[in-house]
Amino acid sequence: MSAAKKQRKGLGITARTTLLSWLITLVTLLIFVGVIVPQQKRFFEQNLEARAVKVAAGLYDATTAAAETSNYTNALSRCKEALATDKSVAYLLITRNDGYSWVCDRNRVRSFAAASSRWHPEVRQPDSGIDFIPVFGKRFFNYSQPFDVKGKAWGWLHVGLTLEGYDQEVAGLYRRTGLLGLSCILFSLIASLLYARNLVRPLLALQKVVQQVTGGDLSVRAPINRSDELGHLAGSVNLMSQALQRRDMVVQNVRFVAQKLLSFPRWQDAVEKILSKIGETTGASRVYLFENLTEGRTEPADFFAREWVAEGIRPQCKNPELKGDRWFAPKLNCARDLIGRGEIVIRSPADFRAEDRQFFIEQNLKSLVLAPIMVEGSWWGFLGVDECVADREWTDAELDSLRAVADMVGATIARSRVEDALLEAKNHLEQRVEERTSELHKQIEAKAKANAELAQAQERLIEASRQAGMAEVATGVLHNVGNVLNSINVSATIIRENLGKSEVPTLGKVAQLLNSHSADLPSFLTADPKGKMIPGFLQTLAEQLQTEHAQLEQEQEQLARNIEHIKQIVSMQQDYAKVSGVLEQVSVATLVDDVLGMSNDSLTRHGIVVSRKYAEVPPVMVDRHKVVQILVNLVQNAKQAMDETNTPEKQLTLGIRNGGGRVKVYVQDTGVGIPPENLTKIFNHGFTTRKQGHGFGLHSGANAAKEMGGELKVQSEGPGKGATFTLELPLTAERKKL
Repeated sequence: MSAAKKQRKGLGITARTTLLSWLITLVTLLIFVGVIVPQQKRFFEQNLEARAVKVAAGLYDATTAAAETSNYTNALSRCKEALATDKSVAYLLITRNDGYSWVCDRNRVRSFAAASSRWHPEVRQPDSGIDFIPVFGKRFFNYSQPFDVKGKAWGWLHVGLTLEGYDQEVAGLYRRTGLLGLSCILFSLIASLLYARNLVRPLLALQKVVQQVTGGDLSVRAPINRSDELGHLAGSVNLMSQALQRRDMVVQNVRFVAQKLLSFPRWQDAVEKILSKIGETTGASRVYLFENLTEGRTEPADFFAREWVAEGIRPQCKNPELKGDRWFAPKLNCARDLIGRGEIVIRSPADFRAEDRQFFIEQNLKSLVLAPIMVEGSWWGFLGVDECVADREWTDAELDSLRAVADMVGATIARSRVEDALLEAKNHLEQRVEERTSELHKQIEAKAKANAELAQAQERLIEASRQAGMAEVATGVLHNVGNVLNSINVSATIIRENLGKSEVPTLGKVAQLLNSHSADLPSFLTADPKGKMIPGFLQTLAEQLQTEHAQLEQEQEQLARNIEHIKQIVSMQQDYAKVSGVLEQVSVATLVDDVLGMSNDSLTRHGIVVSRKYAEVPPVMVDRHKVVQILVNLVQNAKQAMDETNTPEKQLTLGIRNGGGRVKVYVQDTGVGIPPENLTKIFNHGFTTRKQGHGFGLHSGANAAKEMGGELKVQSEGPGKGATFTLELPLTAERKKL
């Protein structure tokens, strides 16, 4: 960047304002000088012309008389007298129409013929001006006046005045004008600078305030000591700072609420601190939380849960005259539908019915805001804020803050419900696992007693099974059973919702109506308008109940199938657990199908399409349990890798092929892929790229493959290109020590 550009970039607003004001003054001064100086010179020329006219008037009569008598002696004498009397007269010239002229100056009198046309112009009218006179070789002011003799054009009389006085006056004019202009330039520069500083000082103060606000100091305010546009601008900046400060407080408020809800084990323990924080940041009079209780009622009952009040405000939570509906119903009469649909409500006393308005007048309530708390799509309760001091306009930031707090409370309640449900399911599942484990122990003990000779061998098998990964088997059982339990939970939820929406209670009402008219039942069914509607209504109700029955029966069958599926999963896992550590000849395709059967529900739920590519290969002599462990881990890893992508098509391919004297089983996915730098260390102990991973699955799988004389390999073209894991198994049994 050039120096000129840097200088222009660094020129401040004060300098620019000063230069602009000064430039305007200079232009104005130049216009003034351009107008006044020519007028003043014209004034000087007019003075010369007046003097020349006076001299010409004094000679006019003598010249006319000389022209009549053709005796010019008297006229020339008068010319000499005029030259002697007035020092400013340089020459006098008399010219006839034929060009013959007499010239009289201070040195002599002379005559000449055929004078130039400038001394006898064709247009006969007085003329004057400053011009160079060749006869004298100098500049003069020449005044020309025609004169007639006896009504005939005779000639011209010319008066020449020296320019010494005129030049001095013009020089003085220029000198005075220059001094005055210089004084005006200096004065205007100083005045412009002072004016610019006075004008820009508030702007610089506003700039400093804005810089402080930008730097994070939202408490700074601009001084307002003017009533013009700059004063209004300072007020606008202050309003902006206040809005930013309030919005910052709102953000801090929301962050505080989120931290408290996450830090307390029970959300109820954080409510008082949350209400206190909302009241302090919004400056409200009262903040409260209501919960709807529906047990034993046909409509929600509004239970007053928590309250915070500002200093000087009477609390209502412990007021015996204002409990539950008696305190809340007047507030909700004009807003129940809106808040039930999840919309935030802003009201003042004027918005309420006349019978409810007196309640707000007694409470000195000026304005209120009700933010609904929705839990799993249902109206759980609401968060309320009252203003009892003065009328208030709630800002968008405050409303957004209350909405966010209400949403976070609703989400926390929903999360708490889910956690409770999961804990209950976990306890139930643990109980079932303990019962099943107890049964297994009893069977093992009974078998040990019945076959004492095989006790030692059986203990070795149990120890080998434990070392080979009984913990992984138990984890697989829990995982697969958990997947099926999710489906069971969905079916149970559908059954519960259908029962909740059932029309069976309506049938009871119809029965009551018929019982009330048992004495005149025929006439009631034929003549009464309500009675006429009962047969058709019963027909419609029967059809609807049949539909509900079919749906419930369908969900019951789905529950039965899911429970049977759980039995199959547990049975399959038990079969593999029993043979851990024993080499046997198995079909590779059967092992792969069993692995897919264990993971089929999880893969289907995650939208993963499974394809099989099996080539004909001979059976292999391997540890069935270890192979299943390796393949289950590879399938689970592939599912997780595809869950982390946004690709709509998720493809999992399991294939079997023969080559190099080995049977190769490969698991190929379309997941996130593996970076090249991770391919060499992916089987290392403890290496993982997932937050919840432990880095042991692939490491233990690779070791297990080596123990069986095989190998576990990986291929990937890079991130986003998927990955292929290949398990190579020997055709003959091999045992290797690691």
